[in-house]
Amino acid sequence: MAKKKISKLLQTAITDLGSGNKKRMDQGISVISSKGHVGVIKPLLDLLISSKDSGLHRRIGELLSNIQDKDACGIIMDFVHDEKYKDIRAEILNTTWCSKLDYSAYISDFVAIAVKGDLIQSVECLTAIENMTGPFQERDLLESQLFLQEYHLKREEESDQKNQIISEIALFIKDQNEGVDADLLVE
Repeated sequence: MAKKKISKLLQTAITDLGSGNKKRMDQGISVISSKGHVGVIKPLLDLLISSKDSGLHRRIGELLSNIQDKDACGIIMDFVHDEKYKDIRAEILNTTWCSKLDYSAYISDFVAIAVKGDLIQSVECLTAIENMTGPFQERDLLESQLFLQEYHLKREEESDQKNQIISEIALFIKDQNEGVDADLLVE
């Protein structure tokens, strides 16, 4: 993962955010919001892992969702795949579809996570996929089809709810896939 240096001001703001002191937390949020930088992603996610405070989780989610730097997409997707952050993966996925950034280049990553992850992760992936604007690379759509085909072979092991979510993803991929062999998606 790319390491991005952050200023002392942002380091202090992150410390303030994790302090538990409402006034310092508000001050930290304010600084991060106004002077945000992709370098804050890792420290914010580390705070998510270490904190049980649902209010802090919500505020960090908002901060991550409001990052405007296009480099954030790749950085956040690296954290989605990192096993260290698996316990907060659904929260990280939530920030992707709440964001104004375009994650279309990662459609196959979202499909892979949806088929391998739990129900909540699948729902977050479906929502992210439905919010993608494209255009999509043919190779990403074909890779997505392979993940869906693999899932289809073992789908009886999953819940009806997850099967429905994956079916909705498959329909989305099929709709995007005109001109590409869509037969992989059909039983």
